[in-house]
Amino acid sequence: MAATHLSTDASIVYWDEGAGEPVLLVHASFGADWFAPLAALLPGHRVVRTHRAGYGASRDLSGHLTVADHARHLAEVLHGAGIDRAHVVGHSSGASIALHLAVAYPDLVHSLIALEPAAPPAAGETRNPAIGQAISAAHEGDLERAFDLFLGDVMSPGYRDVLARALGARGLAESVASGRYFFDREIAALVGWDSGTAGVETLEQPVLLVDGGEGERLGSPYRARNRALARRLRNASCLTMAGLSHAMPLEDPAAVAKTVLDFIRLQPIDTR
Repeated sequence: MAATHLSTDASIVYWDEGAGEPVLLVHASFGADWFAPLAALLPGHRVVRTHRAGYGASRDLSGHLTVADHARHLAEVLHGAGIDRAHVVGHSSGASIALHLAVAYPDLVHSLIALEPAAPPAAGETRNPAIGQAISAAHEGDLERAFDLFLGDVMSPGYRDVLARALGARGLAESVASGRYFFDREIAALVGWDSGTAGVETLEQPVLLVDGGEGERLGSPYRARNRALARRLRNASCLTMAGLSHAMPLEDPAAVAKTVLDFIRLQPIDTR
C-alpha cells in the first residue's frame, strides 16, 4: 500500500515493502513506475520505491526543484521510514539524483548502483541535436514526438512495445505524459547540477556503474559517461549488460535484479 510523505516543497508517494536490508529505487525522468517490475524481484530485502516529485502520484509544490531537492526528498522518506542506511539503485536522472544523495547523506547510502546516469556528461561529449528538437516539440505541446525524439537514440527499436508489455497501455501513456514535467522543469535541474561542486569525488561508498550493451550500437553516451565517472570515484566499477539499452529496467527486470542482488550481497550492511 502506498504512503505519502509531505515535504516543505513536495508531496511524495512511496511504497515500503518486504523485510531485510533496505534497497531504495530511484526512477528516471520518463518512468515513475519503471522500477515496479524490478521491485518484486528483490527477495529478502526491504524495498522502498518512490514517485519522485512531479511524476506519477507525487507533486512538485514549488515549481523549481533542484537535483539536491529531489535527493533531500529521498532522504526524508528514508528517515521517516526509520531507515538509517540503505543500498540505492538509480536509473538515468534517478541515478544522478542518487549520486547526489550519496554525497549529501553519506551515512544514509551504503552502496550505489547507477544504471546509465543522465549526468554528468563525459568531457568533450557533443550534444545530440535530437535533444533540442525534443525540447522544442515538448514546448509546442507534442509530447509524443518529444518522447520519441529524446529516447529513440538510446533505446532499442520497439521500446514502446517493451513499455506497453511491462506497464500496460496506461503505463506507456503515463510515461509519455511525464515528459511535460521533465521538459518544463527537471531538464533544467539536471543541466544546472554540477557534479564537481556537488563533490562526487568524495564518495567512498562502493558504486557500480551499469550501461547497456546495445548502447554502443545505438551510439548512446552512457558507456563513455560511466567510464569517465569511474575515474573520478574512489570505489567504482563498471558493468555492461549485453543486449540491453536505456530501457533496461523494463527490457529485462530479472537480469537487472540479479545484477543488483549480486552487487549488494558483496556489500552487507553491518547492523551490529
